[in-house]
Amino acid sequence: MTSDTSLYGIQKSKKVQKHISSSSSLAFTSTLSSLLSTSALPAAGTSRTRPSKYKSDTFTYHKKNPLNRKIEVKKEGVRGNEGHGSTVATLNIEAVDDATLHRSQRRLKAKAKIYSQIKRGELVENEEMLVDFDQKWAKEGDAESSSDVESDDGHGEMVEYEDEFGRARRGTRSEVERLERRKHSALVGAEDLVQMSARPAMPSKLIYGDAVQSLAFNPDEPIVAKMEELAAKRDRSLTPPEMRHYEADKEIRTKGVGFYSFSKNETVRQDEMKALERERLVTEKCREERKETKARRLKEIEERRRMIRGKRAIKQGNSFLDLLGDELGLGK
Repeated sequence: MTSDTSLYGIQKSKKVQKHISSSSSLAFTSTLSSLLSTSALPAAGTSRTRPSKYKSDTFTYHKKNPLNRKIEVKKEGVRGNEGHGSTVATLNIEAVDDATLHRSQRRLKAKAKIYSQIKRGELVENEEMLVDFDQKWAKEGDAESSSDVESDDGHGEMVEYEDEFGRARRGTRSEVERLERRKHSALVGAEDLVQMSARPAMPSKLIYGDAVQSLAFNPDEPIVAKMEELAAKRDRSLTPPEMRHYEADKEIRTKGVGFYSFSKNETVRQDEMKALERERLVTEKCREERKETKARRLKEIEERRRMIRGKRAIKQGNSFLDLLGDELGLGK
């Protein structure tokens, strides 16, 4: 048996086996345990960032907070100063004083407490909590009157004037002069603007929509004089108006059966009217006579009916008595 084969015919490996020392195995074990312990702890600050929903685009506009813009501007200024030899870059951001902040918080808490009491009805509103504007105005007026000092030329004298809205105001003479100068300058500026403008100004006396012509009721003086002259020449005596009546021949229309065409002559027309009046009276008289005759006939008919009903009742009573007597005689 050769030296290359083993006892059971298995060929030996050509690679030389390396023996691991105890110190190397101990170092490997400690390194592995430290790695396992560090991997078990949660990694702080190494979280995976989520992908953005919006993709960056060339035309995308990013809004910035005003505070961030202010800080960036200051940073750019600091960088510029660094280029000119500045070595320290500091940002001076305004901060609120602690005392001021504490005082503001204390006042806000006091106001909130008062508002809650008023809302619950625990605190009754009194006059001291409200502002008396009349008293405030009077105090301000007294202060202004005491502070005003009249000058030698009379510009501090109080005068009454009318403002642009037609209201009566009271102020110093200098204020009135200042308002007048302001009005004059405004008018001059408007005129200059109209003259310098390329587009002509619109007419000022245009009429839009429904309007009443006042000149029709308030004419000029020459027209008024002529109207008065004509009125003086007119006859003041009362003249009756001309009698005008309906003329049937001037209207093409089918008339009814009862239509009566009166004459155009006034005398004949009056005679026709009188004849119609007499006919109307005769007609009414005949109508009344017919009504009386009809009422008399109805009365006679009603009287006859009453007599007939009486006779019929007597006859029925006699027949009933005869029948009753016969029945009683048979019963006996």
